[in-house]
Amino acid sequence: MLSTAFRWRYVDSANQRAKNHAMTKKEESVMISSREASELLGVSLRTLYSYISRGKLGRTIDDVSGGSLFNRAEVQDYVRRRDRGRNPKTAARASLNFGLPVLDSAVCAIKGGRPWFRGIDAIAYSETATLEDTAALLWDKGTSAGIFDQQDRASDDCPGDEEGGGLKISPLERGPFLNRFSAWLLLQDGKNTDLDFRSHAALTAVASRIVYAAVSIAAGSTRWRKPVHEVLGDAWGLPLPRHDVLRRILVLHADHELNPSSFVVRCTASTLASPYAATLAGCCAARGVKHADFTQAYTLIARIVDGEDAMRLVSVHEPGSETLPGFNHPLYPKGDPRAGAILHSLRAHAAPGSMQRIDAFLDAARTQCGVLPKNDFAVAAAAHVLGLPADACAALFIISRTVGWNAHALEQYHSPYVIRPRAQYVPE
Repeated sequence: MLSTAFRWRYVDSANQRAKNHAMTKKEESVMISSREASELLGVSLRTLYSYISRGKLGRTIDDVSGGSLFNRAEVQDYVRRRDRGRNPKTAARASLNFGLPVLDSAVCAIKGGRPWFRGIDAIAYSETATLEDTAALLWDKGTSAGIFDQQDRASDDCPGDEEGGGLKISPLERGPFLNRFSAWLLLQDGKNTDLDFRSHAALTAVASRIVYAAVSIAAGSTRWRKPVHEVLGDAWGLPLPRHDVLRRILVLHADHELNPSSFVVRCTASTLASPYAATLAGCCAARGVKHADFTQAYTLIARIVDGEDAMRLVSVHEPGSETLPGFNHPLYPKGDPRAGAILHSLRAHAAPGSMQRIDAFLDAARTQCGVLPKNDFAVAAAAHVLGLPADACAALFIISRTVGWNAHALEQYHSPYVIRPRAQYVPE
């Protein structure tokens, strides 16, 4: 196993207008004077300006008065972060919401505004890597050759098409990808109870089987030996050049540090539940609209691609209204680099009309609301431009993240500890 460990860290940045996507745009845009900012901070004006010089806070200059203006949301957030260190209980609670690191991991880090897989810049890595390469990297396998190959171990409880000799999915099981994959995981957890949790090889073999099953369910066939992006591209009828967009989406979503689903996976694995159960736990967490809400982003992009006016669509979400779906990731105040990479790949393979409308909307959102796209928007945009249904977004995400979930589970199985935080009792 690799020995270098990264602490999961929140990446702070001065003058971060998109710091918290839970805030309304009205809250984010309120500007306050130097006096009001110093009162919020509980410091003198002299100390306030020292914060500016040290890069702790940003400011703008009022065009009329020439005085300094401060973003109230940024000042309030600085107070919260500063006060965490003064109160251990507050710091512990804050760690549960994009706060301080709570676990050690060598799988993924977010630093410098970019995700890193085992010390490798994931954005640069995604330019050429496949999901197979990524699984080998995150699972510490050494080689990606045949990493998902199940042909020699195929059995009648692997999902797939009827001709492939796999599990015959009943009409009740036909439906959304996540429902079918979750049902398969639950079935396998009940059947596979004899697993050596001390064996890395045995655990990675199960992880491989889980990814194989997910791809087979999405593609509707167990008869595949190609790279995953080509299997899905063929199954969904995409021309070969467009498979590359799927490849990059799969690589970039393989892991993203200690997000809610990965934390749930680690909690489950810490009890020595099977990788099937741990992956199922991740699937359950991923169902929530606060995790990765591709549906709302897909609906928004449908309106964009259908030709609705970009400025009018953005105006609906001006300050005081709800956040645009698929925008502003709190860990990336300067923009989600995964979204930028996916949209860049998409432009190389898309018909000009669709991408022109999407880019016009992105420009309007940036200039009018000061918001930047995140991965949800980029994946939903890819699905639209490539002519894929909304469920393809969830399939791509879950297949990809299954690699990361199992990397976290593998790491957790080697820990002697059960993840068991304490709760602060608050009487009603």
